[in-house]
Amino acid sequence: MTATQIPFTDHGSTQQSDYDRGPRIIATTDPAATGLGQLASPDTGRLYIAVYAGSQRTGGYGIRVVRIDRAGETLTVRAMFSSPAPDAITIQVLTSPANLVSIDRQQAASAREVVLVDQTAAERARGTVQQSQP
Repeated sequence: MTATQIPFTDHGSTQQSDYDRGPRIIATTDPAATGLGQLASPDTGRLYIAVYAGSQRTGGYGIRVVRIDRAGETLTVRAMFSSPAPDAITIQVLTSPANLVSIDRQQAASAREVVLVDQTAAERARGTVQQSQP
């Protein structure tokens, strides 16, 4: 099955998402349900996708969506996971990097699954698409 690239809007990132486990992905029509509602105002025509790098012990980590593809019922979200250089001086504080993006709900109609992959194409997280029908 051929994948189709889907344009997305980047609503911003945070280092303090209050999510303290491993990588995660959430797809829903309500940005508040992602835990990152402060980054976007609700729009019924959008599907919001939040990606989380997971809890980190220092600053210098990040996550940024770079591409979204659709193949059948699956949305594949490609993200760049970044980490500080081995010799970098970092702030010693727990962080939980996250990025919120959205796509047109029409593009997500009948999609059932969302998959987060990193820059090496390794799967980091998987979830279901909530309320994907327009």
